[in-house]
Amino acid sequence: PQVLDACRCYSPQGRRLKAKRAFYAPSDRSALAREFDAIELLIVFLNEHPTDVRRAAVTLGRFRDLVGTLSGLEKRRPLEVTELFEIKQALQLFRELSAMEPLLHAASVEVTAMPEAEALLDPGDRKTSGFYLYDEYSPRLAELRRWRFSVERQMESGDSSQRESLLAERASLVAEEEREEAVVRARLTDALAAYLDALKANFSAVGVLDFRLARAVLADEWGAGKPSLLGEGDSATLENMSHPVIKEDLRKRDATFVRQSVSLPPGTTVLSGPNMGGKSVALKSMTLALVLIQLGYYPSATASATPLYDFISYSSDHLDTTKRGLSTFGNEIVRIRDDASRARKERGLVVMDEPCRGTNPEEATALVGALARFYGKQQGSFVISTHYRVPAGDGIAHVRIRGIQSEALDVIASEGIPESDRDAIRRIEALMDYRIERVEGDASVPTDAIRIAELLGLDGDILAFIDDV
Repeated sequence: PQVLDACRCYSPQGRRLKAKRAFYAPSDRSALAREFDAIELLIVFLNEHPTDVRRAAVTLGRFRDLVGTLSGLEKRRPLEVTELFEIKQALQLFRELSAMEPLLHAASVEVTAMPEAEALLDPGDRKTSGFYLYDEYSPRLAELRRWRFSVERQMESGDSSQRESLLAERASLVAEEEREEAVVRARLTDALAAYLDALKANFSAVGVLDFRLARAVLADEWGAGKPSLLGEGDSATLENMSHPVIKEDLRKRDATFVRQSVSLPPGTTVLSGPNMGGKSVALKSMTLALVLIQLGYYPSATASATPLYDFISYSSDHLDTTKRGLSTFGNEIVRIRDDASRARKERGLVVMDEPCRGTNPEEATALVGALARFYGKQQGSFVISTHYRVPAGDGIAHVRIRGIQSEALDVIASEGIPESDRDAIRRIEALMDYRIERVEGDASVPTDAIRIAELLGLDGDILAFIDDV
């Protein structure tokens, strides 16, 4: 949700569409391709015509949520004056948007003006933005109003002897006027009902325009490339991906997010790397990117290509399970069980960040290896980060984060570690190579934890015992 906060829709119709978070399954491939084609054209349009986009944003921001009003219209409930005013305002906004033909063409959206419906709510062709139950709607209503105005003028003349009778007469006229207004409102409601389908279509188009434009603006801000949709059995690839929220957090700390590239073939991909090497961030970034694609967004990557998955699952033992009354391991096994059951029947993307790390190493290694072999035979993709050794095998690919080269650690040791822990950690992080590279054969288990512990000042007496372990 925090990532999607950056996608700003201006209209309630666009915000409602965004809030649905529609997941495009493999069967929705054509619909998703249309979304991406429209976003691609809108990115070009907003860079070439920024003034037109700002004008459209202002118009979109003036729309109101008329779900209740349209429901009343559909049920033929006599609309209130305020509801008739809101429909009149919407009709004027439809006319404004319909004139923005180049933008609508880029967005592959059609918004149509409705002059006949507008005329119903502006019988005198006044061209005003407000609404009133005008005298033109009913000669009887006009007559009652003139009569009431006459009585009110008599009351203002100051003849107190007639005041009570005039008050009674006025009250009677007001009541009759309200009854006639109700008749007029019912008549207008019936007349507008003929345009209900057109109103619904226009409001739907407004939502689509707003949401597509918001995603185009977001993709442009991220420097995101248009995703390519691949077929079953193809590898998902992400080039120069980033995690927008983590990137912003790092920026606030004067640190830089290093973009990463990765390829995820069907079967199992094992991600290894050093402590502090950014494995968790890499998993979050790639999962987010692929989720965003199937939600209809361009991901924060310069290029991306992926098959569509039936489901996407991400799990980490960092997630809080105490509120569910389960131990970390118990919750983990339940999640593993459910994902495996689903993966037998559907093509999913299952991502696990260091599963079983709270278990004894011997059993954890066996469990992780079993998971890798199981998913290596499934139709979807399984991505796992781990410090445990996973043997090579059919359907198992190994990648790793390069980490800190031994020469860089030697440089840190020779230059001396900064006094503050914060500066020391940042110094180590600055020398970390976060690029992901493919590894042939077994993935070696990272062995730099002890060296980093030494550089961060772990007690020498503790380190002395390591050789005895």
